[in-house]
Amino acid sequence: MGKLIFMLMLGFGLATVGCSKDEDSTGGDGNGNGAVDTLRMVTLDHVDGSPAAGQITAGGEVVFHLRLKNGMAEKAKGITNGFRIYSPDGASWSTTVGDTTGTLGKADFDLVFAVQTFNIDGGGADTVGFGGSIMTGPGLAPGFDDIAYTITIGPIDASNAGKKVCIDSSYYRPSGTWTWAYGSTVGSFIPGWDGPRCFTVAQ
Repeated sequence: MGKLIFMLMLGFGLATVGCSKDEDSTGGDGNGNGAVDTLRMVTLDHVDGSPAAGQITAGGEVVFHLRLKNGMAEKAKGITNGFRIYSPDGASWSTTVGDTTGTLGKADFDLVFAVQTFNIDGGGADTVGFGGSIMTGPGLAPGFDDIAYTITIGPIDASNAGKKVCIDSSYYRPSGTWTWAYGSTVGSFIPGWDGPRCFTVAQ
């Protein structure tokens, strides 16, 4: 746990260093590693600005709502989850903003809790990282199952109609691996992730 706290503090302290597109777009550890962990999950719950399944609307903002589930009997004492929003065929938007919904935050992670952003320009890959660690706080409580984060992009110009916008798990510099840590007696886990999820821009 001491190592996790050190890495979180180091990561948040050095966030202003920034990172290149290539480093920022390496993908995450939340998928592609065998069986998906359904006991500990991060899922895309729903999308504001989606008129139909697999679509998002041009001309306005798009909000991705992210749900966290801790099915363990123990609290997660440290969490880091990064997300990259990108287009495989060149769609662009004005900005990307990460936020919390009020169900999880500094009151839960009393040592450090931060939302970090990298390369926020609506091109290439915009990255948002969420991370926290506790001293004595409740952390990610046993049984927690709620929408904790939002990522808002846009507006997306109508000229992008027909192109795709995707969200996926991502590492974020310098230490934001896709990990939930429960302490030395329980260990650390790679929570499941139901992405990548891609949407076609509709007029």
